[in-house]
Amino acid sequence: MELKKVFKIILIISLILIIIDQTSKILISNFIVEDVTIIPDNILTITKVENEGIAFGINKQNAGNIVVTIILLIVIFNYIISQKDSLKKSIIIYLSLIIAGGCSNLIDRIFKGAVFDFIKIGSFPVFNFADMIIVCGWFLFLIDFIKTSAIDIKTFRKSKK
Repeated sequence: MELKKVFKIILIISLILIIIDQTSKILISNFIVEDVTIIPDNILTITKVENEGIAFGINKQNAGNIVVTIILLIVIFNYIISQKDSLKKSIIIYLSLIIAGGCSNLIDRIFKGAVFDFIKIGSFPVFNFADMIIVCGWFLFLIDFIKTSAIDIKTFRKSKK
């Protein structure tokens, strides 16, 4: 696929997801005063947390986390450029999820000094929409990579017989 088309797809998907994430953060931040229980027994709660860490509150060094995020985004874009001729649409979508989530949380880090998290499920650390799409993107990318690698290994073995 042409690189220009790949970046256009990534831009459109990413912008939509960044708008959804930033809008959800603004709405929760402005209209929720105290914790709201959605599903009782500590199953799902909307709460407000400023997360200075990179994931689950780990590494509370905002400047360092900004640098790490930018480096990861550069690595992803370099991967896209180097694989432009073999990128499947599904991989483009998965990488768009990761890019969108990373960029949206990066916006928080740069302009607010921390990432705004608000979704609490059970005893799991509080997270946001951007975190969800990052995890989904990496998970789907990994599954696709494993499936593709397994097919390549089977093809390699058959060709050696």
